[in-house]
This record gives sequence, C-alpha cells and structure tokens, in this order.
Amino acid sequence: MPIYSDYLTDNYYALHPAMAGAHYEGMKLRTSFRTQWLDVANAPAMQTLNAHARIGEKSGIGGMFFNDKNGFHSKTGIQATYAHHINSFRTRDDVNQLSFGLTVGGTFHQHDQTAFGPSTELLVKGENTNSSSIYMDVGLSYNLMTFYAHLTVQNFLFVGKDISDQVLLDSPMRMLASFGNFFEIQPRWALEPSFLVDYVEFIDRPNIDVSLKSHHNIRETQLWLGTSYRKGLTDTLTNNAATPYTEAFSQLTAITGVRHKNWTFSYTYTVGVGDIKINNSGFHQLTLGLDLISEAFRPTVIRGIL
Repeated sequence: MPIYSDYLTDNYYALHPAMAGAHYEGMKLRTSFRTQWLDVANAPAMQTLNAHARIGEKSGIGGMFFNDKNGFHSKTGIQATYAHHINSFRTRDDVNQLSFGLTVGGTFHQHDQTAFGPSTELLVKGENTNSSSIYMDVGLSYNLMTFYAHLTVQNFLFVGKDISDQVLLDSPMRMLASFGNFFEIQPRWALEPSFLVDYVEFIDRPNIDVSLKSHHNIRETQLWLGTSYRKGLTDTLTNNAATPYTEAFSQLTAITGVRHKNWTFSYTYTVGVGDIKINNSGFHQLTLGLDLISEAFRPTVIRGIL
C-alpha cells in the first residue's frame, strides 16, 4: 500500500503490524479516502479500511482492506495481522510495552489496456489483464509512557507473478522506522514531534518525514493541528535536455483533526515543494475513525499508546 501521511492521524497500524491491539482495551476502526491532482485524468486515488483490537492481556489482531488506482493500473489488497504484547506496568497509565507483529496479505492487480492501441508487445493484449501476489510483513514496537518507536519490514516474504502470469517476481523489502514523543506543555496542551525513515531495498532513494502536532483538550473533545515535511535524501534528474538539473523530492503536509468521545475525523492536505512535480494541485485525504472501548471515555492529552 502506498505510504502517505495517514499514519499521523492516530493510524499507526496502517504502517506497523506490531500496533495491532497495542492500546489496552477495545477496538479501533479507521477508514480513509485519498485523491490527488484533481485536474489530471486517471490521477492516483486510494481508499482504506482497517480495524484492530486487543485480545486478552498479551495479544492483538487486525485486518486491513485497501483499493489503490493509479492511471491504468489498480490493485486491491487484504491482510490479517497478529501481534504479541509484553507488558511491564503497574497501572494502565504507566505504559511500558514491547510488541511484535506479523501480517500476511494478498494483492490483486488489474491493468486496463482497453484504451491501448495495437502493439506487437506480448504483454499488451488490449484487455483487462490480472495478476496477484502474497506477502508477509514483520515489525516491532515499543511504547514507554509518552515515547513510542516502531520498526517494520514490509515484503519480508513475497511471492507474485507479472501480468503474463508466467514470470515470478521478487519485490524489494521496504524498511520503515519511526519514533516520537508527547511533551506536555500545559495540562491540556501537548506537542508531539515524530520522525519516519522510509527505505526501499535496491532503489537507494530513502525518504524521511519530520512532523510536529499540537494537541489541545476541551472537555471531551481533543483537537490537533500539525505539519509534516517529507524529504527525499537523493536527487531526481530531469529528462529535459534543454535545462537539465537535479532536485530532491519533497512534500509539505498540513494536518488537522478532532476526536470527540469515540469518534475521530482528520484531514490532510499535501503539496509538492520544488520545481519537479506534475502540477500545482494538492493531495487531499480524509480519515474517519471509531474507537469501541469497554470503559468510559477518559479525555487526556498525553496518550502513551496511540
């Protein structure tokens, strides 16, 4: 699944399998809708739905469905997760938890070639061509009071075929490392800086996210505002022979959201920064969440486990 900024809206399970059921009680549901480049035909769009819950004292389970469309290619994925949590705390607020997660999933791909012209290429058949793959992700997370850290390897195991259904594919592993902390400024105000490093094997084009969110509590409502800056650590070379130049990939995202009792709503808006981009329109993503918990809602700014 493409990695955007949705994980910053209380949705770390979207990236890290060890976060399945990491909260102590109840179930979390999140659904998101993303679209970009509104004035570009066949622009990327994605929808996701995930749920995860704590089972007993030491286990968590989760599942995710996503649908991603990008030009003539679309894919639908479904996955299931099991997480094991090792707790060392005296009370629920005294969080000290090490978690391990394992995800197994499958992705179904469709390549729409109905609009293609005649071709001598064997893979261009002029029809809808399908393929599929299965994968396994592994990860670990550590939550200590207001501090959290995650490490995940996506595509740890991968089996798939190309659209000819003849050639076996070997997908590169993707390594994700993230960490952050809540700093209480006042009893109902906290700042949350966080970082994410994203590295894809063989490609050698790592990205880093630097984010800051400000949390505010008003009775039973929590508001947050924030920003995230994504920076590519290598340069992209243009193919324009007239004015060749290189530039690092970069994006800037604005984040806003509200949680009222068990409901969560968040909106992110992303724009490309620099000269190498398709157009000037931005990326929009909406997230809606519901927390099904077994005890009365307790508003708090400092949350040891997201």
